[in-house]
Amino acid sequence: MVLSFVRELLADVEHTPSFQRAAAILKGASVDPPGGKAGAGRLRLSGLTATAKALHLALLHRSTGKPLLILAADNRAAEDLTRQVQAFCELAGVASPDSVMCLPSVDVLPYENLSPHAEIQEKRASGLVRVANGTARIVITPAVAAAMRLRQPDFYAALERTVRKGDALDVDDMVRHLNAAGYTRTDVVEMAGEYAVRGGILDVYSPEQDFPVRLEVFGDEVESIRRFDTGTQRSLAAVDDVELLPLTETPVDEAVLAGIHARLSGLRVAGPEEIIERAITEAGVTAFPGWELYAPLAFQGEPRVLFDLLPQALVAVDEPALCTRELNDWWERLEQAHERSGVGSLARPGELFFHPELLKARLAGLPGLDLEQLPLAASVGESIHFASQTTPRFHNSVPAIVEEVRRITQEGGRALVCAGNTGEVERLADIFTEYGVIFRLGTRAARPGDSYMEETSYLSGDLAGATIAKACIPNGVALPGSGLVIFGSCDLFDESEPVAVAGSRSKSRAAAFMSDFRDLQAGDFVVHVEHGIGRYSGLKEIPQGDSI
Repeated sequence: MVLSFVRELLADVEHTPSFQRAAAILKGASVDPPGGKAGAGRLRLSGLTATAKALHLALLHRSTGKPLLILAADNRAAEDLTRQVQAFCELAGVASPDSVMCLPSVDVLPYENLSPHAEIQEKRASGLVRVANGTARIVITPAVAAAMRLRQPDFYAALERTVRKGDALDVDDMVRHLNAAGYTRTDVVEMAGEYAVRGGILDVYSPEQDFPVRLEVFGDEVESIRRFDTGTQRSLAAVDDVELLPLTETPVDEAVLAGIHARLSGLRVAGPEEIIERAITEAGVTAFPGWELYAPLAFQGEPRVLFDLLPQALVAVDEPALCTRELNDWWERLEQAHERSGVGSLARPGELFFHPELLKARLAGLPGLDLEQLPLAASVGESIHFASQTTPRFHNSVPAIVEEVRRITQEGGRALVCAGNTGEVERLADIFTEYGVIFRLGTRAARPGDSYMEETSYLSGDLAGATIAKACIPNGVALPGSGLVIFGSCDLFDESEPVAVAGSRSKSRAAAFMSDFRDLQAGDFVVHVEHGIGRYSGLKEIPQGDSI
């Protein structure tokens, strides 16, 4: 739990003239009817480092009271930005980290006979459900993902099923839904995305859940819902309801598959419903690798773009020039894949995705902001410059860390030191204690038993002293306008765990648990064994612009 004085440190950033001006403009932003212009136009913010962007986006979300849709260059950039925005939302008390989500783009192109990776499909499906039902307040996605043709919000909201104790439930109907939503039927449920049926008992393991659930149905009524352990298959605890999320955004549907097969084979099936149903039966349509990417060919109604699913959101673009380049490169690869496939006019790229120029034109009419670390000379429209600077790297040098923190606090500034895990928090606390640096821990113990943090959470000291908080902020930033310097875990220690795994895929829950366990053990070892002046090199990074 983050303590209130940490939130007060970050809240001071909102009092700077640049931030207040930007927030005032964005509060009044609105979208006029189609064909009109945005009420306040696109606002350009420059001078923000990557870490400063994450902090200011979180604070602007609170100041404007509007959802945010943020476009990044690619999946890697979107994932990195999501982690930092989540951390700042928690540190600043802006919103729950769970309300900040990353919606990835698919990792394959149509015409390649490949389906998107199962993990990406799962993340996109659960993400679109959260967007449709309004639980996602900040959505970060690659620009390419914004070009995908989507369906109406009601379609994605219906992909999620909520089962409550006492509800009427048709097991056969639920099984059909689970099959269409990407679940796999097994004899024994052991992994997320599996389900099993035994008489009136339905076991389901929904993604993003810690444990599977066992639904006991008597007649057509849900008598009980209990979590159970996959290892022992024994019940753990009763719950009143459970949310069953989909594993794919394109459920297996015979009518959709028939429409895809008809287009790709050059056939057209039309007429009364009985003729269409007979054609589907006779064709024996089946799913094939990559069929999900052709689903827009069989959409009913006007295709939607991601902006339509978040109509009240401010749309931010991180480094517009880079996003534009990525979009253009992706479209070029898409057209080349189309030419190699020989599909021709049966499935053109423009029927599966929105052309970058159409996306750009749509974006120009939406309220929001463009974030550029270095302002472009050709930029037009209203622009606000922020002062932010990167922080030095200490490479495990304790004397350098202590000297810099002391300098900042003695000059009247404030230092927020972000450690990636509990072990690093304890290590920093021991270092500051030994060197006589005034500090406070900004994080209360997350659970009983974290005795170190319980005992030192309320260490008193001058408000101008340093604050140590547990947060996944790899790189720091200095904000001269507010007198605040934030140090990231990568600034302090070269082998910080969050930094080491920043570019990897999300771990399974078991892997995440073991990683946290090792963090605690490794942190204890570092504090008690490696702590000492003789263990550090004393190296300090040379600021940009200086010569050796």
